[in-house]
Amino acid sequence: KLLKETIESAKRKKLVREQEVKRVNVDTTVQEKAIAFPTDARLYYKMLQTLVKVGKEAGIGLRQSYRRLSKKALVWQGRYAHAKQMKRAKKETRKLRESTARDRKKKRAGQ
Repeated sequence: KLLKETIESAKRKKLVREQEVKRVNVDTTVQEKAIAFPTDARLYYKMLQTLVKVGKEAGIGLRQSYRRLSKKALVWQGRYAHAKQMKRAKKETRKLRESTARDRKKKRAGQ
């Protein structure tokens, strides 16, 4: 449909002639996309970053935001998971979850 409409539009604007579109070659090559599925660790990391940002905007002073710790834990979690060292990967995911929970508690107390 899209190809047909594009050709018809070009004909109406007289950009192409009928002879030029009697035979059309179409390349239907499919390109792979680098889709990264959300893992628990990545979601915890995003949640922590968002909580820290919202806390700053609300004027809630945090003694410790766990930003550097969470970034390091996310990197190591990915490395361990890639190397099939699942116990170590789970430990890093746990670090992320716990630091996110601590940050949420601090924000609730600061409200």
